[in-house]
Amino acid sequence: MDRELYYDVAVVGGGSAGIAATIGAHDAGAGTILLERNPYFGGQATHSQVHSYCGFCTNGENWTQVVKGVGQRVLDKLQAMGKFDGFVVSPTGNMLMYQDPEYTKLALDELMQESGADYLLCAAVVDAEVKENRITKLICSDDEGLFSVHAKRYVDASGEANLASLAGAPVEFHCEQSGSLVFRMGNVRVGGDYSPAAIKAAVNRALADGVTGISAVFGTVGYVQSTEDYTVNIISLKIPGLDAATQTRCEMEGRRQVHLYAEIFKKYLPGFENSYLIYSGPRMGYRESRRICGEYELCKDDVKHSRKYPGRSIARGGWGAELHLGNEDVAYAEERGDKYFDIPVETLIPRQVDNLWCGGRIISADLAASSSVRVMGTGFATGQAAGVAAALSESNRCMDIPAIREELIRQGALI
Repeated sequence: MDRELYYDVAVVGGGSAGIAATIGAHDAGAGTILLERNPYFGGQATHSQVHSYCGFCTNGENWTQVVKGVGQRVLDKLQAMGKFDGFVVSPTGNMLMYQDPEYTKLALDELMQESGADYLLCAAVVDAEVKENRITKLICSDDEGLFSVHAKRYVDASGEANLASLAGAPVEFHCEQSGSLVFRMGNVRVGGDYSPAAIKAAVNRALADGVTGISAVFGTVGYVQSTEDYTVNIISLKIPGLDAATQTRCEMEGRRQVHLYAEIFKKYLPGFENSYLIYSGPRMGYRESRRICGEYELCKDDVKHSRKYPGRSIARGGWGAELHLGNEDVAYAEERGDKYFDIPVETLIPRQVDNLWCGGRIISADLAASSSVRVMGTGFATGQAAGVAAALSESNRCMDIPAIREELIRQGALI
């Protein structure tokens, strides 16, 4: 390989966690590069058209913001574009903010260009070299062939724990929760009753009329600001593997159902009579796949009892345990209300690889806790913490946790 790059920290994945990890590491003084296999940043917010950032704040009448830092910089960028004017109550009663993926792509481009860190789009990590429990380099691929990235420390923010898996860290694959292919409909009557109850009633009428081939009756619809467009999140498919054959089947089935649901909405959901399908995807949204086996596994009781970890917390979680299990209605098993829980640093540390930290939905957590911390607002927080930890530590076995916390606070994070 003729191309060899050298850095202090290399981050894999350019979604919310990867963006935050890269900026966090760079601002902590480390020479940092971000590697993203898609042609734009944003992860599921842009690549899977998930039109809302969840987890920035708690819920309820006395809600409070629990994620700032790099995440706040993204909100500030969108606000400057006129695309963020505060948090809203979703149709399910949770606090979130809606985002338009096209503007989010641009906001993240600008943020990365201003960050001072290096980054490569269209760069896939295909292998990792490991010696004595330390990653020594990444083998990457683009349309010119292979190149290598050497770093002292690494952050896995891939969403699928791809780097952790390639490096031989123990990971677990989960598909209890279903994935979804979000799609966007145009020419919808703005302000109609598009609540989950109304959607469910419409789909049940279609079923009563003999429609078959759908995967769920529970769904949500989100308004795309300044348009007559709405996004629909209803398709519910288990994704039992990460191999190409499995993903091919799921993506094609998702697209088939997109067209079917679009026709159902036009016929049975008042307000969608004159609507038309704009687009879907481009990729199905994954709620879970691989998670690392970490030094500590965040658990249901941490979420349920708003557990705090004084001196060890590196992020806050404010989202309820949102479980999407098959074609059943979504279960918000552990409502947060106006409380939050701490996320301790040990959840970011995979076993057996000494110079790797993890952020986003792959951190060490059980099913209930994972269904809370997987949201993108929380991903900004855990990603930033992973980047700062990687910048300030030679090994995840020997970290100066007070220094990491101090740097996160300096960067505006809430811990």
